[in-house]
Amino acid sequence: MKKLLTYLCFIFVAANCRAQQLTHYTYFTYNYLNYNPAVVGTTPCLELRVGYRRQWTGIKDAPATSFASAHGKFRQKGFNFNGIGISMENDKAGPFSYTQCQLMYARHMRMARKYQLSFGLGVGFTQYRVSFPEMTLENQNIDPVITNSLNDFVFPQFSGGLWLYRSDRFYGISWRNIGGPKVKDLGDTRLKRHATLTYGTALKMSDDLVFKPAVLFNYVGRSKISMDVQAILEYKKKASFGIGARSGSGLAGIIKLNVIKYMTIAYSYDLTLTKIKYEATASHEIIIGMRACAEPERYHVPCSAYD
Repeated sequence: MKKLLTYLCFIFVAANCRAQQLTHYTYFTYNYLNYNPAVVGTTPCLELRVGYRRQWTGIKDAPATSFASAHGKFRQKGFNFNGIGISMENDKAGPFSYTQCQLMYARHMRMARKYQLSFGLGVGFTQYRVSFPEMTLENQNIDPVITNSLNDFVFPQFSGGLWLYRSDRFYGISWRNIGGPKVKDLGDTRLKRHATLTYGTALKMSDDLVFKPAVLFNYVGRSKISMDVQAILEYKKKASFGIGARSGSGLAGIIKLNVIKYMTIAYSYDLTLTKIKYEATASHEIIIGMRACAEPERYHVPCSAYD
């Protein structure tokens, strides 16, 4: 019985750690949909993005995340319209993994001084899994009933956000895991609420160059606020290069290329500066974006700070 309780405590701690932090993305200005549902519909037409993030290369079973999203607009009357989208994410770290899927809706309205304001909601589910065969537990005789009952957890997922933008800047605030769902059978374990605040602008330096600084603050209940910053230089809307940094983590190099008219490829390389650098030197993230625009949309408000 003592061994069984020890094992259950291990599961409790692991589940609680996973709940404290959703996936962070290095190139956050190219992946806002996974932070804020109010972003859906901000593109001129249907857009699809797929990506993969491999963290801490060199460490066995380090976190790996694959993700995809699609969104567009409908029922547009001038500058007022609706946005709808879907996002999916799968994350695996050793024997622990989760899959998340969300449907999102946003209402966009015209404001003063050429600003657009959108309100967004996301509804879906998150499924956490524990793979017992991947664990090495010496001298632990676990009842099969336990392994069958504690290896899969499904929770409802709710998110909400606001997005204020115009052609040269944006402001955003969002909340994820709003309900703070409780993990049954594991004491008082809950998924933590996440609050995210973002800002970015686009500064035209010449006819060919645009400078795009941005910052993202993320807060998880009873933890320190983390900060991500980016400084991107865009050349003729064809290529973007820049650097990023995350508080208490490291530095990153970022590149985005417009391969063809409706397709872009983005890549970021994270250089780890914490103590874990002695085992793992870097993380990698790649995102491919595709749009299906037949012709320019008359009332579209492009935000060059993140578009």
